Order: sequence, then structure tokens, then C-alpha cells
Amino acid sequence: MACEVAPEVNLKEAEELALSLSDALSSGNSQEAVELCQRLSQLSVPVSVSVNKPAYPQDSIRLKVGVEDAQSDTVIPMSVVVSADMTIAQLKDQISHDYKFPPTLQRWVIGKRLARDNETLYSHGVRESGYQVFLFIVSAQAAHLTRHQYKLNQEQQRIDGIVDSMELFQPFPRGGEGEKTAPPPQPQKTAPPHLKPRTQPPLAPKPQFGWTCTECTYVNKPTRPGCEMCGGEKPEDYKVPAIYKPDLQEVLWIQQEELAMLQYETTRQEERETNYLHLLATEIQNLIPNTTETECPICMSALGPGEGIVLRECLHTFCRECLQGTIVNSQDAEVSCPDECDSKILDREIRALLSDEEHQRFLELRLSIAESRAEHSFHCQTPNCRGWCVYEDEVNEFQCELCQETNCILCRAIHEGMNCKDYQDDLRIRAENDLAAQQTKKMVEVGQQACAPCCSQISVQINIRPEESDHRGTEFRAELRTDHL
Repeated sequence: MACEVAPEVNLKEAEELALSLSDALSSGNSQEAVELCQRLSQLSVPVSVSVNKPAYPQDSIRLKVGVEDAQSDTVIPMSVVVSADMTIAQLKDQISHDYKFPPTLQRWVIGKRLARDNETLYSHGVRESGYQVFLFIVSAQAAHLTRHQYKLNQEQQRIDGIVDSMELFQPFPRGGEGEKTAPPPQPQKTAPPHLKPRTQPPLAPKPQFGWTCTECTYVNKPTRPGCEMCGGEKPEDYKVPAIYKPDLQEVLWIQQEELAMLQYETTRQEERETNYLHLLATEIQNLIPNTTETECPICMSALGPGEGIVLRECLHTFCRECLQGTIVNSQDAEVSCPDECDSKILDREIRALLSDEEHQRFLELRLSIAESRAEHSFHCQTPNCRGWCVYEDEVNEFQCELCQETNCILCRAIHEGMNCKDYQDDLRIRAENDLAAQQTKKMVEVGQQACAPCCSQISVQINIRPEESDHRGTEFRAELRTDHL
């Protein structure tokens, strides 16, 4: 009988000493705590000392969890809401309850160290949201977890849930003997309702106060511009609810974003103004000098800053002498870039590079090239007159603005006081009476007789036109052209 009473007395004394030790440690009485530890050690009773929950920060912490197993190639991101006082064992139970991973299969790596069940998240340095941890799921075979053991664990978790719900239940006050039979049926009726709120309430506010990332399904805060986990973009059609009030962290985000946007717009506006002023200053200049050292691709001479010319169209740089030579020797109406690109040298650049005399000759060359390439061009028949035009099919006359003479486009001559028929008849009569035309005709006949047998045919073309003299239409010149076919 004495052997049975002694342990009870020791346990009661140990409980009182443990409570006193807890009070002494909480009040900071080190001397009393030392005495209580000595008395408690003499009883040789297993005792655990832990820090109470109120001593830890009470804010909720959202962990970034990377989940992987032996067969996965990538880490699956997810998030878990925890508290700093939570132990690793409690964290495993929460994952088991929410995602059905048994605690025996979970291996948590926090801060490059494998966490133990009795350690708290605070001891691993978890202080604020966004802390990155990793969860490795081992196989049931590696953890020696049988199907029977898995069922026992599920039943134990179910029993623990019922016990937790019973602790939340407020019992009736003690009364007479007739009231002792009332409490037993109440836990059976109230237990199922307490089990449902453990899983359903956290899901209700998510669609109302947050947006779901389309890539990792993480629910972000309504005001966050991008996904906190994977950096995905916020849905364009999502709008922050009008009744939502941002927390301090979100307010700080919004202020920083507005400040960054203001700085960006200010810097962009200043850059635009600077570029505009530089463009205006450049537009005034006919020739743009180079600002860096380079080499002329034609003569291979080194060009210091300001010694070369940068073409506006293609930004190629040449020395002034090479550009002048290219323009003067060009046989085209438009001068191309010497660097074999499709760009052209502008007129303002040509005018600035050439002297007045060279520029005048260049313009005359352009005019002659344009006249020769025009399909319906007609040059004034007045000697030494530079007037010409491009005519249409229904136009028969050209009034030269330089010499004020009227040119007949059909006859390609000037015949004042005569119509085209009279002019052609007069031209034919004068050609027959002209001595030079008769001599030419005789030369052709002699040439046909003296032609070698090898010549199969002689094509003779005689063009008779008025001689360029002061008496237009009175003198003629015959031209002979023979082609040996």
C-alpha cells in the first residue's frame, strides 16, 4: 500500500514544483528558479519546459513552401499560413489535415537544415511572411508506413479533432445529482458541427479579397500587381473590391509604386525634352559632324571628332573630300551613299558640300538626265535654248518660256505662219532640190554597186532636218547611216 501512495505524492509535489518553476521563470526570479530546479531534480521526474504562446509574435506568417518528391523533376510552389510559435510537429499535422500527407512522410528543410518535430518555426528564424522553406515527401516504403498504420493514424487524427472540438464546448455548471446525466449526449450532437468549420471557413474569403494566379494558383492580395510566388501577371479583368481595406504592407507597396511611376514619368519627360532640343539643333545644321573617332570607308583616313560628315539617311560617316568626289562624278540624278546602301544623299547636304559653280553644274546634269530619261520629253528647237517639257498625247504645241517660241511637237520644228501639211510639203521639195541630199543619194547608189558579195543587205536611213542656223527651214542636212546585216 505504501508503494502505491509514494508515486502519487511525488507526482503531486512535482506538479507543484513545475508550476512554481514556471511562475518563477516568468517573473524573472532567478534565485527561486534555481532552488525549485534543485528540488525538482531530486524527484527524478520527466519534466518539459516550453515557452508559452503569448511570448511569441501573434501575427500570421505566410510561408513559401516548395514541395517535391523523389520522382518529381520540378519544385511545386505553394503557401501555408502559420504562426511563429508553431512546432514542426504541428506544421506536419496541419499539412496532413489540409493535403492528406501523413506526418511520417514529411521532411521539412528550413534554412538548409532538417527540422525536428519539437523545434519551433521561430527557432529556425521564421519571422515574417515570404520566408522560403522546402517540404520533401518520402515514399511510404522508405518511411516504413504500412496501410494498417496509415489507417490508425487517420483514426487518431479524427479522434484528436473530436477532442479539440470538445475542449471548445462549454459544459453546464455542476448541480444536483439529477443534472449529472445531461452532459454526456451533448458532445455527440455538437462534435460534427465543430469538425466542418476547420476546413470550410478559410476558403470563403479567398475569391472575395484576392486574385488567383493562373500559373501557380496562389491567391495574392487584391492590390498586388504581380504574383508573389512565381511573378505571374495579374488578370486584366480583376478589380479590387470597393469594401477592401489594404493593410500596411499593401499601402507601402502602393506608395512605392506611385513614387516609382512618378519618377519614371519625370525622367521620361526630361529625356523627351532633351532629345527634342537636340533634334532641333541638328535640324538647323545642313551637315552633321561625327562625334566619335572613326575611319572613312573610302580613303581609310582616320577621322577625329568633327572631321567627318554623318549622312542623315543611313548614318554612315565619310570625309568631306570623298563625299564631294562622289557627288561630282555621279551620273545619276540622285546620288547614292558611297557605302553601297539604298540611302540617298539629301539636297541640303549636296548644296553644303559643293561650291556654287559645282552645284550649278550638278543641277544642269540633273536636268539633262531627267530630260533624257523622260518618256515624252521635247526640247525647244531654238538653238542654244535650254527649255524643254514633258508633253501629253493630245498636246501638239509647246510654248517655250525661255525663248518665247512656239514649237510644233508633231513636226519637231518651229514653222511660224505654216501649218504642218504645208511645212512637210515644203520640207520635201527643199530636200529634193538640195545639193547635199542629191549627193548623199548618189553615194548610196554607188555603195550598193560596190558592196562585197558577203553583204546580204544594206540598210540606209536618211534623216533630213533643218540646219541649225538663223534661217530655220531654209537649209538642210542629210545624215547617212549604213548597217551591214
